[in-house]
Amino acid sequence: MKKPLFVITEVFLSVVFAAAAVATAAVAVDIKTDMLKIDKLDPLKISSLLTHDKTDSEKQKNKKELSEIILAESKQVSDTKENLQKMAEIKAREFLKEPENIDRQPQDLEEFMTAYEYDFEENLTGNKLILVEADNFSNPSKAKLYCYEKAKNGYWWNVVGEGETVTDEVYIGENGSSYEATADSKKTPAGMWPLGEGFYIGEKPVTSYPMFEITENTYWVTDTQSQFFNQKVEGIEEKDWNKAEHMIAAEKSYKYGLVINYNTYEPDIERPSALFMHCGNTPTEGCIAVPESVMKSILEWLDDDSMPVIWITV
Repeated sequence: MKKPLFVITEVFLSVVFAAAAVATAAVAVDIKTDMLKIDKLDPLKISSLLTHDKTDSEKQKNKKELSEIILAESKQVSDTKENLQKMAEIKAREFLKEPENIDRQPQDLEEFMTAYEYDFEENLTGNKLILVEADNFSNPSKAKLYCYEKAKNGYWWNVVGEGETVTDEVYIGENGSSYEATADSKKTPAGMWPLGEGFYIGEKPVTSYPMFEITENTYWVTDTQSQFFNQKVEGIEEKDWNKAEHMIAAEKSYKYGLVINYNTYEPDIERPSALFMHCGNTPTEGCIAVPESVMKSILEWLDDDSMPVIWITV
């Protein structure tokens, strides 16, 4: 019979080498507890540092080496995130001017319309379109965002270049999007919806689009028993609700945003409420979250003549 220590060692090595074979090990070290926790470290290198029966000096040396590896990996991840953020900010500022002599619909938008059996004249009744392409297969909570504008001659054009996304860093409901989203499904309602007012906390973005400032008195009512269900209310003088979003409490998420006019006319209590497009970089309860720089640029792109529509795919 194998001794317990031998069995433990054998199991550990089999796990290490199996992880190395697929090159996807997620390993790290907490210096105080020797627990393995951090991503992207080489399992073969780690295994060489975990040999049994080492002296205190050797253990301290190994811990130092592992700590240096962790710091290097953390810096690399941080640098990558910073670079992606800078790229997003640059791209968000590159909304183009209307091209001359537009004589056809953009191919990328036409492909979307055909796939969903939509008609340009019948379905795209506004003059600005935000398209959120959901990915309900590989990563349900992620999406891509496109922006289109209607030219004077009736054709549409992609405001950052044909086939280009404004950003690929879009988060939707934790469980993806659906035409049958319910109040507790954590899904973003799919379909075409008109956009309502924009909103902000603090400094107003440069835009002529209708906006409201979120103050200490701004609430969005989510209580299904309230006469104000799925409406914005200023102050609590007529309060008849037990549940509402105190919007200023979400200072980072609601620094900039847009109301999506979903389930606002004769609202159905079984359907989601408080549906917004706002700042953020994590999956949501059903809203759409985009980088702050993108959200600000979209508000600046919209104007007082805009009749914007948001289209959320499945």
